Amino acid sequence: MYGVVLWSDRRENRAVIWCEDHGDLAYYDGGEAKEHAKATLDPGDLVRFDVSEGKRMRIVSNPQVVASEQYPSLAGDLAREGARHGADAPCEDRSNRDAGSGKGAVFGKIVPLDPHRRVAAMPGKIHRSTG
Repeated sequence: MYGVVLWSDRRENRAVIWCEDHGDLAYYDGGEAKEHAKATLDPGDLVRFDVSEGKRMRIVSNPQVVASEQYPSLAGDLAREGARHGADAPCEDRSNRDAGSGKGAVFGKIVPLDPHRRVAAMPGKIHRSTG
């Protein structure tokens, strides 16, 4: 799955990731492997990862940065939309995630996630890619 890092803590090697399927957020906890972590995750990074359903949340494993700083304003954009519609306003009914399902009503604006979008390199910025 692809997603965008909304929040990260480098010291604890943890991150919260917004998933391309617009489902629940996913949580990454690198735990004890933080000294040997393959990926350093920063807010705005586009990542590819495996996801599994935990008891209380979606769990990320094997995260790989596809492009750093691909969506640097996404966390703020989502927060502004949430505030505009009220914190308890539903964005989308789960049954409406599948195209053409015809179920549920969309109340919020969907922010598109395009993992194949190309970003021009900005001066002084390094864009990582693990291909």
